[in-house]
Amino acid sequence: MLLLLLTDVYEPITLDNLFHISTGLLEDKHERFIEHNNDQRKVWFLHMGDMRANDGLIDFENLANNEEDLIHNRLKREKKKIATKKDTSNDPIDLIPITEKRLIQPTDYLLCVRGVPAGYSMIKSMNELKKYKRFENFCAVATHHFIIFKLRDNYSNMNIHYIHLILDSIVKNELLDLYNNKKKGLVSNNSNKLATSNNNQGVIITGIKEIKDIKVKVFKRLEKQDEIVSFHNEIVDATKKIEEKSLQYNNSINLNFNSK
Repeated sequence: MLLLLLTDVYEPITLDNLFHISTGLLEDKHERFIEHNNDQRKVWFLHMGDMRANDGLIDFENLANNEEDLIHNRLKREKKKIATKKDTSNDPIDLIPITEKRLIQPTDYLLCVRGVPAGYSMIKSMNELKKYKRFENFCAVATHHFIIFKLRDNYSNMNIHYIHLILDSIVKNELLDLYNNKKKGLVSNNSNKLATSNNNQGVIITGIKEIKDIKVKVFKRLEKQDEIVSFHNEIVDATKKIEEKSLQYNNSINLNFNSK
């Protein structure tokens, strides 16, 4: 079955031709709201800590607390600077308005560029929004922790789940290799950087130029894209069932052992 799924006409294309690729915003230089229909809407700034590693979703349950903690810590640092007279500038900073084109869309894909590469399909998170009433009319932008992939208009008819699966594969293969090579480079170039290289924050995929020319094979027919997504979902569901059975089995063994 897998062979049948993979046999089809495909188009080789670079990531740069398939997506608009950009970096996220510097939070402290932008407004925290956006004008929409003569009204102001709050904008959430997404950081690495706002993403759940286990399922690749935005951590809506802790998003507000994360922001509150971040702002609180930032204010503490600013007060400390003033107290030690390290920052004598009292001039207000003109914040940059956020435009709608910078807002995260369900079709976007975020690549974490700090530490071990991780990808996040926004369509999955946006599907979860209905569970969280407080995030009605949710508006968000990615911070500089991320590189953002926005599908180009001439490919907008494609199955977005399929396109994001391609990016998932690149993150787990090419970009992981890139990360590991950089990590080895830090160690071999300077042994004093060993501690830094062992810290995920020490290696950063800094440039769009490092990834924009990666070539992918995209199946042209939408039917084939749908088949790939369906097959993937079947494998994921089957894996989850096996994991659940394995957990139940392990729990039953532990209960039997403890009862003796």
